[in-house]
Amino acid sequence: MSGSTDDRPVGVDGPLLITSVDAAGRERSRLIPRARVDSVLRTGVHASISSVALFTPTDDPVDALGRDAVIGDLLLAPDAERIARLGERGPAWTPADVREIDGTPFAGCGRHAVRRQQTRLAERGLSARIGFEIEFTLDGGEAVDPSPAHTGPAYGQHPILQNEAFATELLTEFDAAGVPALQLHAEHGHGQFEVALDARDPLDACDDDVLARLVIDRVALRHGLRADFSPIPRVGAASNGMHIHLSLARDGVPLFSPDSDDAPGPDGMAAIAGILAEFPALTALLAGSLPSYERLRPGRWSGATVCWGPGNREAAVRYVASTAGGSARGANIEIKPGDASANPYYAVAALLAAAENGIARGAVPPAPVLISPTRLSESERATGGIHPLPSSLTEALAELDRSVVLRAALGDALIDLYLAVRTPHG
Repeated sequence: MSGSTDDRPVGVDGPLLITSVDAAGRERSRLIPRARVDSVLRTGVHASISSVALFTPTDDPVDALGRDAVIGDLLLAPDAERIARLGERGPAWTPADVREIDGTPFAGCGRHAVRRQQTRLAERGLSARIGFEIEFTLDGGEAVDPSPAHTGPAYGQHPILQNEAFATELLTEFDAAGVPALQLHAEHGHGQFEVALDARDPLDACDDDVLARLVIDRVALRHGLRADFSPIPRVGAASNGMHIHLSLARDGVPLFSPDSDDAPGPDGMAAIAGILAEFPALTALLAGSLPSYERLRPGRWSGATVCWGPGNREAAVRYVASTAGGSARGANIEIKPGDASANPYYAVAALLAAAENGIARGAVPPAPVLISPTRLSESERATGGIHPLPSSLTEALAELDRSVVLRAALGDALIDLYLAVRTPHG
């Protein structure tokens, strides 16, 4: 791209907000003045290694991968193909790859990790589609004791009408930014809403998730509200999840299409088995905060038990069959335990790796669970290979540390960086 302003991508007629997501799951951003947009799209922008890669979730620098958190830079390389516009008067936005100064991918770059897993799937004739569901709690501004934006009823009409200005502007802003929203509805908790995004190519889907949360936050602030995505937003509040829908195909043929009622074909079953086998380690990447493990309890519909079943919202993996006449996603599986503390790129890359490993091994999952796992006896659980997720972040990180499958797929460097950043300090 030349330096001429006439060559600036469509929609970039003002500042450009560049965002990367680090191992702590935090969006780290730079706002680029209009006059510098062209040069930054060509050459990227330097950023300190700590501010891009070596901060904990509480913004404390840590040394990792043999690198000192206070020494050196990385390069943010904005993706010109993903530029979106934030409203009529807002800046443009784009996600960024994280690279070493010489231009090679940084080991902890989540976008690079997703691309690598997509390539590995393609080498087997496989493709994947991902769709996110984002739960958030809307509160009345920045008060010390904010009141929820609605008090129900759950999934009702009144919460939408009570927040009609916010809701309608949000959907309008999604359209303007190219966020593929399917629906917005009030959730179970007071002040809680959920946005469902259409299934897309995995990298695009992860970018959609980051952009959608940015748009939600931006619109909420304009209405004097505060959007909280945390798994436990406040004492007594309903927990917020980030559900991930995954569909797979081989040479265009869906793997989760049923061979019989409520059960996918052999490769689809193998993918489920691969994910279930890695779930103790996957949990660390799906639920990366201390409060995540308060959410991951039976009765919260968070998929706190390692099992699978058609329509089962207490199972870690819920099989979603195609509806009559087709659906937006078709037959797929829903990964329940994730929340917004995750780096979505890491989480999706790990899920794809686990599914691919299951297919490669021809793995067979245990029998589906057709009732709430809480209603099973201890002997039924033992017979079915059914067990709870890790009960703490420390336990989940230990499982991730010893996962041969995820280390081989994502690389020791990414896993070790994640462990260094996420391990509770102090």
